[in-house]
Amino acid sequence: MIARVALPIPRAAPFDYEVPPDLAVAIGDRVHVPFGTRHLWGIVVAIAPTATYEGRLLAVEATAGPALSPAAIELIEAVARPSFVSPGLALARLVPSPSRARAREVEPAIPSDDAAKLAAELARRAPAQARVLTAIANGETQIAELRKLPGGARGVSALLRKGVLQPRRFPFSYREEDKAFTLTPAQRAAVEAVAAGIGCGKRYLLCGPPGSGKTEVYLQAAAAARDLGRTGLLLAPEVSLLPQLWARAGRVLGSPPAPYFGELPPGERWGTWHGALAGEVRCAVGTRSAVFLPLPDLGLVALDEEGEPAYKQEEMAPYYHARTVAELRAEREGAAVVLGTAAPSVETYFRAERGDVELLTLPDRVVGAPPEVRVAPRGADVIGPVLQDAIWRHLARGGQILLFVNRLGFYTGAVCRCRAILRCPDCEVPLVFHLSDRAFRCHTCGKTVRNPVCPTCGETRFHLFGAGTERAEHEARRLFPSATVARLDADTARDRDRILASVARGEVQILVGAQMVGKGLDFPRISLVGILNADQLLTTPDFRAGERTYQLVAGAAGRAGRGERAGEVIVQTDQPDYYAIRCALEGDYTGFYTEELAYRKALRYPPFARLVRIVASGAGAEGRAGAVGQNLVHQGFEVLGPARLFPRRGVPRAQLLVRGGDDVVELLAAALPHLPAGLRVDPDPMWLG
Repeated sequence: MIARVALPIPRAAPFDYEVPPDLAVAIGDRVHVPFGTRHLWGIVVAIAPTATYEGRLLAVEATAGPALSPAAIELIEAVARPSFVSPGLALARLVPSPSRARAREVEPAIPSDDAAKLAAELARRAPAQARVLTAIANGETQIAELRKLPGGARGVSALLRKGVLQPRRFPFSYREEDKAFTLTPAQRAAVEAVAAGIGCGKRYLLCGPPGSGKTEVYLQAAAAARDLGRTGLLLAPEVSLLPQLWARAGRVLGSPPAPYFGELPPGERWGTWHGALAGEVRCAVGTRSAVFLPLPDLGLVALDEEGEPAYKQEEMAPYYHARTVAELRAEREGAAVVLGTAAPSVETYFRAERGDVELLTLPDRVVGAPPEVRVAPRGADVIGPVLQDAIWRHLARGGQILLFVNRLGFYTGAVCRCRAILRCPDCEVPLVFHLSDRAFRCHTCGKTVRNPVCPTCGETRFHLFGAGTERAEHEARRLFPSATVARLDADTARDRDRILASVARGEVQILVGAQMVGKGLDFPRISLVGILNADQLLTTPDFRAGERTYQLVAGAAGRAGRGERAGEVIVQTDQPDYYAIRCALEGDYTGFYTEELAYRKALRYPPFARLVRIVASGAGAEGRAGAVGQNLVHQGFEVLGPARLFPRRGVPRAQLLVRGGDDVVELLAAALPHLPAGLRVDPDPMWLG
């Protein structure tokens, strides 16, 4: 018997290996094989009676058991092709490796009152254990932090051994009070429509303003899939949205769904993957990579905030979009796909207009009235006087405030007296000053510069400008010293679960956040949202700048007034009449879509054409990109570029854009059967440059 094994090697087809008579191997198994002077793990993608290779075959050395199903192999192979990446490399990057789960957090295994009494009893004879129990009572659950206490490692071990503590059973500490939800007629109609599509591979666009109850539709549809004996998958674009989605899914389904996202430890990721493969996981929540979970009998895939660019994998091949993969799975497995949002991507709404996706509408908020939206000039102050007055009013009434700014760091740029912008020496992008480590940081490669020198004139003093989340937090603490302020962004993401739980309990009065808090979160106590700079994305050299601006402003504004408190939104902008901002303030998606579609049609951008981004890296990148572009032009392709890009970690880069119809990727594959080294192909890119 011959096993065809996909190995993690670029641009390589699967290799034939002989299966020893005493070894049981099946499609989808992970196997260990010799390859040249190395020994590699690969995945069996086919079993055949004869080999395609005419030389002497090497033998499979060992097997680690099933890694994924044959259907999942076909799915990943289909996803790999448009990115010109080998099946083996795609499988290696998308399928987690077997790993043992290790506990990261602990929780009391006894009632909290008993734990407090025990801590008092242990204070003298076992002070280390008492310190651990006291820290846990104060909210610390991370084993790594508890071990930093004096004698903490011994204390944790002893309390686990006694059964006083236990490994945390759930990935998130976020909790909500149980509430009785009654579906509105519009929600009930949407759930019934989706339930009818389970088993048919139908696609739905669920539109409704923020607070209209889209999440409850996903959850009830997942329950309908469960009742039909099928599995469900709930996706969110950001990890910060998962704790709330996970908690609410547990309420509706009776037990918490399995989590799957990139930041989970390897053992926990493998545990969810293996549980799905074994049929033990019936519902899962996760970010984009969870779309590949080998759930059997898939009945539902729901993508919340479907227009978010975070659903597109653009860091490494294969460059897939979770929405595209979900629809491909639905077509193959008969699942229903629900794309939920208050501000659809232009491409998705265009498909709904054409009838390729069925449009479901939730016209009204479930609780509360739409917030009052006001515009304020974006002056020199990070938090302007109009917004300051509003914050004082809402604090006095006991409301919570969300301040949204879509940039990280303290100052977002620095300029020398010679007018040179301080840039990363490796990537050439502007450096951002972070007060937390008193240094400049490159948000592209992570490089830290502590004592910068102007490369043009040698000056060491710079004028700092711009405001990120760190500066907004600093200003909030300075202006409102009696308020409890927290910040949630990429720099504080490690504590996101604790921060969100504190917001839910009302312990945080002002939450400062970046993009991860601008959508999807539902906190009824938030009565005021302040958008500190609505103009930031408009300067991005990208045809989707208007769409992203609309989505961010409308999404952030939608966090206000989701409970019984009246909501208010203040948007600081210098361009209130620009159509993307004006329509977002009015909640007028149709108006925005009409203007945006006319612009896209005039310039032949998606959905009126399909784009493929080809990036060349390394020495002579621009010349190599130009040569490939010239070759493609001779073959009849429409090519834009080459254009020089900012270097990445000191490596020169250049890009081409190929524009064509729906079949442009297939035509490119025929035109470039052997992709030159140093080039990567990104179909349907979300970002240009």
